[in-house]
Amino acid sequence: MSNKKRIVLLGAGYGGLLTAKKLANKLKNDNQVEITLIDKNPYHTMRTELHEVAAGRVSEESIRINLKKIFAGRKVNVVLDEINDIDFKEKVLKSKNTKYEYDYLVMGTGSKQTFFGIPGAQENTFKLWDFDDAVKLKEQILHMFREAVKETNKEKRQKMLTFVVVGGGFTGIEMIGELGEWKDRLCEDFYIDKEEVKLYVVDGAPKILQILSDNLIKKAEKRLKKLGIEIVTGAGITEVSKDSVTLGDKGKIDTYTTIWAAGVEGSDILGKVDIEQKGRKRIVTNDKLQAVDYNNVYVVGDNIFYIVEGQERPVPQMVENAEHSAPLVANNIYKDIKGGEKKSYKPTFHGCMVCIGSRYGVATVGMPGKMFGMTGFMAMFIKHFINLVYFFQVAGFNKCCSYLLHEFFHTKDNRSFVGGCFAKASSNLWLLPLRIFIGYKWLEQGHGVIGLLLILGLFTDIALIISIAVAAMTWTSGIATMDMLWYIISGIALIGSGSTFGLDYYVIPAFKKAWKKIGIIKKSYLYID
Repeated sequence: MSNKKRIVLLGAGYGGLLTAKKLANKLKNDNQVEITLIDKNPYHTMRTELHEVAAGRVSEESIRINLKKIFAGRKVNVVLDEINDIDFKEKVLKSKNTKYEYDYLVMGTGSKQTFFGIPGAQENTFKLWDFDDAVKLKEQILHMFREAVKETNKEKRQKMLTFVVVGGGFTGIEMIGELGEWKDRLCEDFYIDKEEVKLYVVDGAPKILQILSDNLIKKAEKRLKKLGIEIVTGAGITEVSKDSVTLGDKGKIDTYTTIWAAGVEGSDILGKVDIEQKGRKRIVTNDKLQAVDYNNVYVVGDNIFYIVEGQERPVPQMVENAEHSAPLVANNIYKDIKGGEKKSYKPTFHGCMVCIGSRYGVATVGMPGKMFGMTGFMAMFIKHFINLVYFFQVAGFNKCCSYLLHEFFHTKDNRSFVGGCFAKASSNLWLLPLRIFIGYKWLEQGHGVIGLLLILGLFTDIALIISIAVAAMTWTSGIATMDMLWYIISGIALIGSGSTFGLDYYVIPAFKKAWKKIGIIKKSYLYID
């Protein structure tokens, strides 16, 4: 029998993923510890970006990362399985076909949407909780527009072009805002008058985005109305059918597309296990984030029910909570194994932000007691900056580069908070004559290697960087005329042009493939997909 300590992490959400990485770093030289991460999907999903896929702003692959990539070269065994029972006394997790024993368990199973027992809500709504939901919702929206353009029955056509989001929290507002922005492109592509499309966001509360200040709520409402979205508050949903949603005494909206974003509860597995829970299936923990029933069970992210000293409510179910709890749990498990004093959970939350489409957002940021409201450009800038900080922790340079490409360089219809300023849309074909000409001019200057590389289109970007540096040094030294600026400016313009009628078309993919296989490169994510 092995004497190794077995750490099992259940769930590859924000909390579970970061905890696994922290543990792998702390225990990388300890061969007496096994770390296993179990999830039913082979990828990690950026759930805060689901609305961007659902409303066609970014491609599907942009919001998920292969778990094997994340843990490449790290001491984490990734297992694809779905756990349906946990015996905390025997320290065993059970799936349909397998049992997993543990010494320490980290619960990071996250949440799921709740429907409050409303008739038809679960069966007749489109969800926005995981990757599959986002893809399914996008296809539904496109399908409605495709069918509406052919529909001659006015009543059916209007139902096809009416979209209702239930829930005025962050998820609901981001989804309806994104759809309000996408609507213009859809109407153009499917020859539909914009006035025919009806968009609603509905909530039973008296106002949307309740945790924000009234000033920020007003600005958010103004933006939503500018996008043609009708806000219906104080309207509790009483029933949802396949072609309508009933708003209590406020009437009914006829639609084939009701999107549910109105509340969360603990994941399915938490409803099956015997462990103390509160607040819609959240596990009660002590200040060390250990379950109060079992001190070898730790909890991260959305699964935590813990009220920090001096507070009235439990820690919020948000990404920052996962980011704070992960290193603490990793540290405390490490101390359990190696000895030492464990830390207490004392998170400091720095605010929240919501984007309303790709160009506008509202945010409250700062420190407890000193929060500042922001809107527009600055709110969106902060959102993207925070995303990059998180992505750097998950998959470093690789994911940050991918995120920037999807959000700024490969945008559709200038859907970015900086518009189309960085959008890469022109063909490199038209740069071919310039590349060959600049290569020829470098040959004339006596720099044969640079010239040949540019003419052949081989390692073009490296050749261009060298040519820019040589031109800059030559010009600043005073031994060249202003004509040398030409080389600098054209060199910048030509970066990325080597694959058009150049050897880079064949060489660079092969080089990337070999580069990614190098252990240290794979582990530190120093590559571009």
